[in-house]
Amino acid sequence: MKKLVRRGLHERVVDELGQRIISGELAPGKALPIEAELCSTLGVSRTALREALRVLAAKGLVEARQKVGTFVRQAEDWNFLDADVLSWALNTRDSKRVVWELYEWRHLIEPLAASLAAQHAKASDLKMLRVAYRDMEAAGDDGEQVAGPDLEFHRVIITASGNRLFSSLVRILDAALSVNFELVRDAPRGHKYALPAHKKVLDAIAARDSSAARVAMQGLLQESYRDAEEARSAATQRRTTKLRRSS
Repeated sequence: MKKLVRRGLHERVVDELGQRIISGELAPGKALPIEAELCSTLGVSRTALREALRVLAAKGLVEARQKVGTFVRQAEDWNFLDADVLSWALNTRDSKRVVWELYEWRHLIEPLAASLAAQHAKASDLKMLRVAYRDMEAAGDDGEQVAGPDLEFHRVIITASGNRLFSSLVRILDAALSVNFELVRDAPRGHKYALPAHKKVLDAIAARDSSAARVAMQGLLQESYRDAEEARSAATQRRTTKLRRSS
């Protein structure tokens, strides 16, 4: 393991160990190296290491066993709706599956939420949706600028659904979409192409057309998946090319 620089030390320990766990380098069921060895190889204090391990435990990646050590948990225990875990998984050979599973999850939630929002959205919800859409228009193809209003657009729809269980998913959706937007930030065809799909969702919700809202959201997600998969493939190709050049 490489020693870590001092800036954001325990966060960097989290990132280093998290990536090694998700990639399989630190295998499920296996014990992590002893504390003294980890501190030495990473060049960090016991305090920074222990804080990092607490964070990883909260993400479901490791568990401490009294008088035995800290062990990597099985993959089914990992919280894949955590933004860090998703990001690490997208940097593995399994990235194609990760992208597909992310969109399967979104297809389960967002079309129904849009349909319900068409029935239950308040005037204030519609106003926020329109503001988010206008901000997306203003951002154009700037991947950094469009992420915030795009996330707000989807967040408002979940909340406007009126379903309290769905509303409880907003924080999880934030994590998933944050990773999603990071993935498509440099989408090959740009972000302006996604505006018509968002407009269809907005118009259907404003028209109180539940069926149209569901279909429009399904269409938006299909387009977004295409962008995400193209961006993932391009990123994978760049990493492969870089590795070949350095070898």
